Amino acid sequence: MKILLVHPDDSAEVGTWAGTRWDLAVDLGWSGRHDYARQTAQLGFRVSSIYDFLDHEQHRRRTRESLALGLDQLVDSESVDWWDVLSVYSYQQLDQLILLSALAEQIPEHAEIFATSPHFTLRALSLLLSREIKSFSVDHHTSDRRTGFRATSRRYLKAAFALRPSQLIEIAFDKWDTDYGLRRRFAPTPAPSSAPVTLLPSAYVNVSRAQVAYARMLPHRRFLLVFTRRNGRPQQLPSNVELRSLASYAPRPLPSTDKERTQLLARWQEVQNNLFETNHVLGLARKLDVFDGFAGFLKHGLRVRDAWREVFAREPVTTVLSADENNPYTRLPILLAKAKKLHTVFCDHGALNMSFGIRRPVSDTYLMKGDMARDYSVSWCGLSADKIVVGGPAEASHPLPPSDRTERDWIVFYSEAYELSSGRTQTFYAELLPELCSLASQTNRKVIVKLHPFESLRMRKLSIDGVLSPEQRALVEIRQGPMAPDLFGRAWCSLTVESSVAVESTINGVPCFLCSWFDASWYDYSKQYAKYSAGYPLESPQRIRMIPQLLEQFRITEATRRGLQTPISPEHLESVLSRT
Repeated sequence: MKILLVHPDDSAEVGTWAGTRWDLAVDLGWSGRHDYARQTAQLGFRVSSIYDFLDHEQHRRRTRESLALGLDQLVDSESVDWWDVLSVYSYQQLDQLILLSALAEQIPEHAEIFATSPHFTLRALSLLLSREIKSFSVDHHTSDRRTGFRATSRRYLKAAFALRPSQLIEIAFDKWDTDYGLRRRFAPTPAPSSAPVTLLPSAYVNVSRAQVAYARMLPHRRFLLVFTRRNGRPQQLPSNVELRSLASYAPRPLPSTDKERTQLLARWQEVQNNLFETNHVLGLARKLDVFDGFAGFLKHGLRVRDAWREVFAREPVTTVLSADENNPYTRLPILLAKAKKLHTVFCDHGALNMSFGIRRPVSDTYLMKGDMARDYSVSWCGLSADKIVVGGPAEASHPLPPSDRTERDWIVFYSEAYELSSGRTQTFYAELLPELCSLASQTNRKVIVKLHPFESLRMRKLSIDGVLSPEQRALVEIRQGPMAPDLFGRAWCSLTVESSVAVESTINGVPCFLCSWFDASWYDYSKQYAKYSAGYPLESPQRIRMIPQLLEQFRITEATRRGLQTPISPEHLESVLSRT
């Protein structure tokens, strides 16, 4: 049996390998069921994604077990568990290793395996199978430094082209000023708040918006929003929310912190030697140098901890309200608050949160916007039901007034940064956008492509221009920036893969269709949306042609809205934050 592993930047159809008859081609990325069916029919052998070998329940269990193994071993003087904080940096590679383990179990013992190009997964799969995997392309990391330099340069230039100047500046600070050693010099020391405050830690503007939505409901209560990076700074704030940068609290490097780091690193070596070698995934990750950056992360992380420690020392914080406990920078203040016996409340900035199913929840109380999120958090993630309070912010519970759907002239597609998980965006766009343009032309409407904050306008414009004719392109408008009311007010319908905007669309009376043929995730967001009527699954791009008929059957009832978003009263919210 001959197996071809296809690098996410390559194609099974184009390259020196294309003339060979394979028994199986495995895409190390993903391009959707429809495209794999097309390639299989065209090439005469099976083409599938690495995700097709995955058992969702088994994957969740293995991930949870791997991440839990190092818990309670690297606890510092402030009761912060550094494996709990920093394991998220290794998550993507650990996830890949679990995927590869599932694939390795399906490969026959005597199969010949080839790869289109070198990839992180090849060395891992070689170790799993105890055999060599040959590559058609030269390994530029070891055999041709000049080629490697050119490839690296192209990647950096491509990234630079994709980003706005403000994003490049922020990335530079995130990379080279992780512990605020430079930014603290330009941040004025803030005067302490004059009254007790609820701390709102944030690293992203979407997180800030979610927290501020609750803060607006309690104008008598004071809130302190501390952002870790410029992207967390919202443009508008109510009068009861103060805004500060974490850099303004960062102290000079402390000798005691350096001593503590030395002790933790010594303990870290023991953990790897004694614990990680007992776990299949973690032991393999260690062989592949996945944890080599841990010492650097710990060095910067401890200094960020010191900055948050200063926040608690200077400010009269009584409660922490967080909308992202998965990010290391915003998980730290929750852990510090718990050590100080302060109340911690979580309110999600998205519709669903799979991280509860694989990482240890750290907040005392979890505010869920509706029954859909509660059901997912309990049944899929295993979060304790007695920790959950159902209640979303009041401002998100007032949908736009209904209008005549025949007058709505937009078909809105909410895109995402699929490349972050090795998704083949160009393939997806080539399947989706011509169909949407055809539908728009037939119904005298326009296609709006709304970009996620992580997407680049310039790169997406190139992708869209590359898959549409000039006549089709004239029907498409690309939108970026914050959500605007007209995206719901003028939408005839909306489409997405698994974005939480499916819930927002439904609440605002806009039928949403889920591009299920392109969904490769193992955390089943789309299934949960469909279960609560927050989206209708489309199993192929051709099903887009049926949208007019499907809309005749689509009904968004008040019961549907309540299942997605149940508003909490100000009195109830106050009791949650006050722990009464």
